[in-house]
Amino acid sequence: MSKSYIAIIIVVVLLAGAALAYELTRKGNTQKDSSTTATQSSDTAQSPATASTVTESKKQAATGTAQNAPTSSNQDEPPLLLKSIGVNLDYYDPATNKAGDFLFTKEKLQFDRLFMGYGFVIPADVAQGGNAKSNPQPTFILPLGTKVLALVDGVVADIPTLYSNDFSVMVASSANSQWRYETEHVINPVVKKGDTVKAGQVVAEVSDYDKGSPAGYGIVEIGILKGGNPPQHICPFTYLDPTVKDDVFKKMTAFFKAWEGYISDPSLYDESNATPGCLATDPING
Repeated sequence: MSKSYIAIIIVVVLLAGAALAYELTRKGNTQKDSSTTATQSSDTAQSPATASTVTESKKQAATGTAQNAPTSSNQDEPPLLLKSIGVNLDYYDPATNKAGDFLFTKEKLQFDRLFMGYGFVIPADVAQGGNAKSNPQPTFILPLGTKVLALVDGVVADIPTLYSNDFSVMVASSANSQWRYETEHVINPVVKKGDTVKAGQVVAEVSDYDKGSPAGYGIVEIGILKGGNPPQHICPFTYLDPTVKDDVFKKMTAFFKAWEGYISDPSLYDESNATPGCLATDPING
């Protein structure tokens, strides 16, 4: 084989190799560009999802903040629900002449009732100050010595001495609360300021101050008081704990019927009232 022929073969081989190398390089670059584009497209596709996640997290954070923040409506509601109405109330038993702690009597009563509801209008001729007023606290007439019970679980915030020379045991959710749960006109308190009490726990006895009650009977009033200027009372029976609410309402309605039958006066109570014991729904100053 001549030298010139061999040289031609070498040149052809080199050219073929160069062409192959070029083609391989071109394909490699194309695949790299495609991979980069795909990656960029993938990144672009993920961005809305990422943004959505961040937005949702902010929404959840905002919702959590809103749920945890106090609202004005909550501040206007008493923080505790009543698990007791301060005394024992039960169905009337003719054999004992009693309905729980209430002892039925034919003796003359100032308002012909053993139970005066929230909003009961006290006539001017017997009201303090000489003006008719709506009673801001349900009032019970009971035998002297009857034990008075805490309305709620809480702490004794104060036991002030009243104008009538008896006491009010005021319980609150905390010492700083503007709300007070009152058992007013009591004597012989067995708790002191700062004590923790449970609903239904004995705190005192009914007071003997009310001269309009028959001999051997005393008085106690219960209330929910909101501090302010002026302070206001609300009807406690609208804030009964669900665990006792139905039972209390049934017994209260039965009590009203039994008492009206006992003294033969069906006009004293409205048994159709959706919230027994509340003759008014608005707050009462004082």
